[in-house]
Amino acid sequence: MTVTSAAAYELARKLCDDYDKRKKAEKEQNVKKAEKKVEVKKEGRTVTQIDYAKHEETVKELDRQEKEQEYERKKMEASQWCTLDHEHGPNCKRPPTSCSHDHQKEWQIYEKSTEEKIKAADRFRLEGNEAYRKHNYGLASVQYRKALLQFDYTFAETDELEKQVDAVKLPCLLNLAACKCQQEDWDEVITQCRLALEVNPRAVKAYYRQGLAHLARDNFELAKDALMSAHEIEPANKEVLASLQQLKTKIETYKIRRRDVAKEMMSGKAEVDVGTVSDDTGEAAAEAVAEVAEVKAEVVPEPVPQSVLGSSLQPVRDDLLAPEAQLRQRRAPETGSADAGRHCPEQKISEEDDEEADEEDARRQRKTLNCLLMAGLSLGLISVSASVIAFWG
Repeated sequence: MTVTSAAAYELARKLCDDYDKRKKAEKEQNVKKAEKKVEVKKEGRTVTQIDYAKHEETVKELDRQEKEQEYERKKMEASQWCTLDHEHGPNCKRPPTSCSHDHQKEWQIYEKSTEEKIKAADRFRLEGNEAYRKHNYGLASVQYRKALLQFDYTFAETDELEKQVDAVKLPCLLNLAACKCQQEDWDEVITQCRLALEVNPRAVKAYYRQGLAHLARDNFELAKDALMSAHEIEPANKEVLASLQQLKTKIETYKIRRRDVAKEMMSGKAEVDVGTVSDDTGEAAAEAVAEVAEVKAEVVPEPVPQSVLGSSLQPVRDDLLAPEAQLRQRRAPETGSADAGRHCPEQKISEEDDEEADEEDARRQRKTLNCLLMAGLSLGLISVSASVIAFWG
């Protein structure tokens, strides 16, 4: 015989009573309460009066039917997840650890066999192909996603089933990437191509569409890697060759634009245009200007004084050009010189030697002039850079 104290007995009785009350409240929380009907006395009315009470009763009856339908709908939904043994209804509460998402459709897919999932995915793929041929890329993307959803809950038991899954999954991924190419959703294109390459690392279409996505974003290095990978697998693929030619054209256009921006910045015209170009173009132009500045620095080993570039630059140029004028005067034909040359071959040879020496002197002078002009251009670039730094600083 078990002996206990009075306090323990009272505590146990209290816990039992609380449990019974809670269970009773759970069972009665969805019990409908009978509605009290209020009788309305009908008063007599004449023929010309309107009976509004009849219309009010009709409205109340419609509201009651609507509430009944809502109650039945919530009761049906609660019966699918509520674990309590009572009458289900809108007052049922979800368990605190459960997910609010309805996983019935996922369970239906999961409970299918692998063969059924493959057939369903192939059916969705064919429907997506039909929509793609009609240029309805949005609907085609939805069908391809439905096909791929079948494989999220597929676990192939044998190697043969694994091959069948990959045979349907790979075209779905590639076709979805093609739809996203048409919609210019390049992030999704890269993602789907990456998943396709995980299934088949030698998928040419995956490399090709991945290259198109990088090419559209002007990521030339990544585009080149992807397109060259496709070219290595299929060297005669016309689409890949056309994309490689497009990549080459875009790179050349980019270099020309970069060089033009650098020229404008060196000439001082870029102070107005720098604010309007994009960040990538601005960085490229700055790099181009830096490269040109380095070349100029190599050509001019010593700085030229400012006095030479000022008012004295034109006289120096005139002095350098003076020998060319003298050379032209020396080359002017004289009377009887042709006959003398025919009668005296040694004199003709000496004159040709003199002309070659004069031409060599002229070339040397032009080279010196070009160096001076290059020095002036470099100093101009330095002054423009200093003004830009002072302006933005």
